[in-house]
Amino acid sequence: MAKLDPLIFMAQPQLAIRTRMEAAVAANALDERLGSAQFESGNWHQSFSDRQDDKPKIRAAMLRAGARVSAPSFVMTLNRINGTGAGPRGIHWAFRAMGKPKGLEAVLTSVRAALLAEGIDDDSGHGPHLTISYKAPSPLPSVAIEPIEWTVDELLLVRGCGQPYRYEVVGRWPLAAALEPPQRQFGLL
Repeated sequence: MAKLDPLIFMAQPQLAIRTRMEAAVAANALDERLGSAQFESGNWHQSFSDRQDDKPKIRAAMLRAGARVSAPSFVMTLNRINGTGAGPRGIHWAFRAMGKPKGLEAVLTSVRAALLAEGIDDDSGHGPHLTISYKAPSPLPSVAIEPIEWTVDELLLVRGCGQPYRYEVVGRWPLAAALEPPQRQFGLL
């Protein structure tokens, strides 16, 4: 049986933010170290759910769940890049944020509740990060970067597909305006 393309809830940085992220990777010659193992920057994202098979019933349930999510937008300050472990996919290099923005937990909680209401159990835990590669050639100690503030203001439901691999947006919903001014995360000392 052919493997179905996955559906996943996520957020993706706007082009201006992605451009700054690409510059941070290049400034540290990390793109040279990664070579073809680096993801296309258009695939960099913050996950909010586990992957689900793209079956019509699941897609319909996830679209209803997306419309049900209620959480404020938030700012994530990316301040370093690191690469750890040799998990099932390989060594994971990612942009990281110091601490865990309160808004991230609010989105994760709302997504989990909305999926559960649709009969989809998603007990995933996602920390603040944007993956650059799952198949890096070596671990990477933390590399401090000039902090990049990303306002996460939209929930996307995407389907992973194609060669080269990319995400196709299936649904999108704005997150609510932030109730409090964004909390500043301080750079790596």
